[in-house]
Amino acid sequence: LDDAQHTTTDQHLDTCQAWVWRLSLLTDPAADHEDSGLIEDEPPADLNDGHTPATPVDPVTATHLPPSTGPAEGAGVEPDDFDLDIDQALALEAIVRRGLPAPEPTPAEIRAMLDRRDMWRDAPPRERLVQINQLTADYYEHCYADSWARGYVTERFGQDLTETDLRPGYAPDSWTDLVTHLRRQNITDHEMLAAGVATTASTGRLIDRFRDRVTFPITNTDGDILGFVARSNPSCGDDDGHGPKYLNTAETALYHKGDQLFTSGKLAPNSVPVLTEGPFDAIAITLATGGTHIGVAALGTSLTGQQAAQLRHHSLTPIVATDADTAGRVAAERDFWLLSSHGVDPSFARLPEGTDPAELLATRGAELLAASVRRATPLADELMEERIRHLPPELAALEAARVVAAQPPGSWAAGTEYIADQTGVPSVLVRAALASMVHAWNDAPQAAASHQLSRVDEIKNRLATPQSREAKPSTPEQIESTPRHARRQGEHSAGHNRPTSIPR
Repeated sequence: LDDAQHTTTDQHLDTCQAWVWRLSLLTDPAADHEDSGLIEDEPPADLNDGHTPATPVDPVTATHLPPSTGPAEGAGVEPDDFDLDIDQALALEAIVRRGLPAPEPTPAEIRAMLDRRDMWRDAPPRERLVQINQLTADYYEHCYADSWARGYVTERFGQDLTETDLRPGYAPDSWTDLVTHLRRQNITDHEMLAAGVATTASTGRLIDRFRDRVTFPITNTDGDILGFVARSNPSCGDDDGHGPKYLNTAETALYHKGDQLFTSGKLAPNSVPVLTEGPFDAIAITLATGGTHIGVAALGTSLTGQQAAQLRHHSLTPIVATDADTAGRVAAERDFWLLSSHGVDPSFARLPEGTDPAELLATRGAELLAASVRRATPLADELMEERIRHLPPELAALEAARVVAAQPPGSWAAGTEYIADQTGVPSVLVRAALASMVHAWNDAPQAAASHQLSRVDEIKNRLATPQSREAKPSTPEQIESTPRHARRQGEHSAGHNRPTSIPR
């Protein structure tokens, strides 16, 4: 203290601060990194004075004793103490889970956003691009009335969609019909290229992007047309030069396929979004349910984080209605992990084996498709059942617990009891594993989901093998005939509260 008081000070040194600094060093000296241990780490010399151990310990073997594995028998630890610790941990993690914000954009997503920002530098104004797409949609609708596309769409969906909000259209089988029409509307070649409705041929001429295709506009929540999805003429094969079955607008400043969902109607707050594998499946959902459920689909890719984020902000829980085949179930697995990383617990519509929503509507009618959608159950249940059917009990319990860990806290208790009941693994062990998995998910949801997405090939291989248990009902009639104790009650998909028990 005396040294600090007499230390020469200037405007950069305060005497009080010097005292505090010196006191800190005296009471908590810095470690000597070259010394194997500080003097205060050594026991006092009189620690064992007057103490005689009850059982003498051989100094030669004392250093080889195994470490303690826990409290000794009769030390006052009750069997429920372990459960209490797990339950407390899960209760704490539940608080954390409920407060998790939306995931931060990944570095790849940030780079994509910067690239899209740069695209606007040389692009026409946004309002101009929307206007060009509107003119294009009007032209396609005009051509639709007397084309093969009208009869094809009517047959596929069982009704004429002319002059409906879905706005079906037809891109004529011509090289430059749309280009010529837009030029007459004072649209420049540069603007058509920027909007993605035209492309440059190998000859350097400007030609229509869509030719001899039925078209549907891709809109945002405000109703602005961002682009088009177009289906080729079904009479054409894959190798006759007509291109892929489905063709979307190319990447533009206005449209990015990884950002936008195809929405087959206005997604109102009281309508349930139903995620499908394709635009026609999405349209089938909307038509079959009369608009109470709105079909949505990723465009030319699997579901992305940006698309999942759009569903996160909807007021009702989305339903996944993928095709009832191996590829469709793998797609549902992907959708679950991606949606769960955005805080969404999706439901699942189980369709008859080997069908998809559009085919089901065309061959068996709207009533069966609508019933399948309205009876949707949590997708997590489907994933847990898959693991229990195909894996040994202990491994199935662990893998099913990973699914439960991605769900909201209200599902954890019922999920662990169901896993224990189905696998024979004690529920206390399932809860212990769950607590660790929940903590890892809360710490980094996107990393946990990415790890599971990297394992989808395992799911694909398992689904290709015969099931070890009796197949679950796949139609509404079979589900209805299943005993009440063997199926989940309530319509989770319609926004009702989720049941707190899982079928035994």
